[in-house]
Amino acid sequence: MIDVKGDYPDHILSLLGLVMDVMRRDMHEATLGAGAREVPPIARGLRSSQLRLLSLTPPEGMRVTDLAERVGMTKQALGEFANALEDKGLLESLRDPADKRVRILRPTRRGLRAVAAGEGVIAGLEDRWRSRLGHEGWDRLRALLAEIHNDAVERREAVPDPQ
Repeated sequence: MIDVKGDYPDHILSLLGLVMDVMRRDMHEATLGAGAREVPPIARGLRSSQLRLLSLTPPEGMRVTDLAERVGMTKQALGEFANALEDKGLLESLRDPADKRVRILRPTRRGLRAVAAGEGVIAGLEDRWRSRLGHEGWDRLRALLAEIHNDAVERREAVPDPQ
């Protein structure tokens, strides 16, 4: 039988996936575990995926279709996430005044406070990772990720998604 924690491939998808898993666990520990006492109550229990969606939703709101594309989800999956965040009072759904068939999602005031608190948690996690990797290593990694992100955003705007 193969050990679940054993040999991982070292290609980029595996490496990035493992890093994201560790970051999600750190976030989970910070918002739900022993570290949660230091987190503002509004951010306690927020999953990294929920915080990501909230932080990518502009304060003025965005159409569900556009937000789904922005976060890389299907409309259906986004709808489920949005419903969970609405139940927590962090996101609200409105009808577009110009077209009542169109659903607009926007963070509530409480949702915006949750984003701000969550960003504080993320800053703390980044500080811990900076300590682990060293300032130079972390700053270099962060700069490379920002460069990849910016390139991806530019390419997404230039080339329509083939879905």
